[in-house]
Amino acid sequence: MDKKFILEKFCRGEFEQIICDKCMETFLTNVYAYDDEHVLLEKRGLGLEYFCDALQKYHLTHIPQIDRIGVLDEDCNPVEVSQGEELFRDEETDYRYIYIMEKLVHLDKKDEEFFNNNTQNLELQSIEKKMNAFEEIGQRYGSSLAEDISDLCRYYREYEDYIAWDLHADNLMVREKTGEIIILDPYAVKV
Repeated sequence: MDKKFILEKFCRGEFEQIICDKCMETFLTNVYAYDDEHVLLEKRGLGLEYFCDALQKYHLTHIPQIDRIGVLDEDCNPVEVSQGEELFRDEETDYRYIYIMEKLVHLDKKDEEFFNNNTQNLELQSIEKKMNAFEEIGQRYGSSLAEDISDLCRYYREYEDYIAWDLHADNLMVREKTGEIIILDPYAVKV
């Protein structure tokens, strides 16, 4: 994959934007059609960078196939920013992070309601309520998904001076072919 070529095409506006209100509102993300199995994401925040950092620290299994293509400034000039360079600071980025990710679909209403009840505001819950939520997730969707969410919660606790917990139904999606639930972008930057 020629990342430079993809960035050049992106800057020329050659990828059609997919209008998805959930993605725009929830992830602060613009989504673009890439091919039959992938999309491009344009992130104007560091939440996904924190998620990628968490992926390096924990062996998570319910994650999307995702790769950072590059970083652009507002004028579409490439910017050299090494992985994690902008993290653990008290301000949000001024750059646009471009990723390629596998194409996923949003949860159905039943799953959406379940995850909103069990993951939203999880950071505010007592240990007992958290354990109950992890147990319910494990019973309904498998222990590996519950473990991934628990690990992401642990990462949040470690870096809560910089990030906010933002895992709810709109930040979980489904791999359409397998029905597997995938976690996306569970953090927002604290500003």
